[in-house]
Amino acid sequence: MKHSKFKKLFSEARLKTFLAILLIILLDSLMLFIYSFNRDIQKVNKVIMVKAEVNEELENKINEMVAGYPMENMTRYIARKDEKVAAFMISIAKKESDWGKRVPLLDGQDCYNYWGYREKRERMGTDGHTCFNNPRDAVNTVAGRIDKLVHENKLDTPGKMVVWKCGSSCAGQNPESVNKWISDVDWYFRKLVN
Repeated sequence: MKHSKFKKLFSEARLKTFLAILLIILLDSLMLFIYSFNRDIQKVNKVIMVKAEVNEELENKINEMVAGYPMENMTRYIARKDEKVAAFMISIAKKESDWGKRVPLLDGQDCYNYWGYREKRERMGTDGHTCFNNPRDAVNTVAGRIDKLVHENKLDTPGKMVVWKCGSSCAGQNPESVNKWISDVDWYFRKLVN
């Protein structure tokens, strides 16, 4: 009887030791994972912080251009973007909405869509244009699309960026209208891109 208790106690003790060692190994692995994950997050944050810095020279140029227009409240966000992306945002907005003077509305409120941007969302404005939640949402969404067109699709000149106006093809468009769009966008684009 004592012998069976000893065996039972010994196996419980071994089991407890095994479980304790396993728990230590798991906690150690978890700590290494958390440390590694935290370092990766810090690296990403540094990259975001570098990208998110305001280009003050660009911001000043933009502010001079859009002074007195509704787009004025977006300049700080736009100046955080890549120079070409920011230049397209300003030049396309001038052509599409006169920097926010002609805009889609939702229930009489500004949709902050100064680019003629169309993407299906819960909030849609007049003529099927996207309504953004606020100026920052508008800038980040449109900048993301323009950034992809510029950097992935290599549409880095107003002549190539005319897809913004025409879609995949300008074949059904009035050639004078297409050329005017390119010319007008180019005029403002060149004022911002060095």
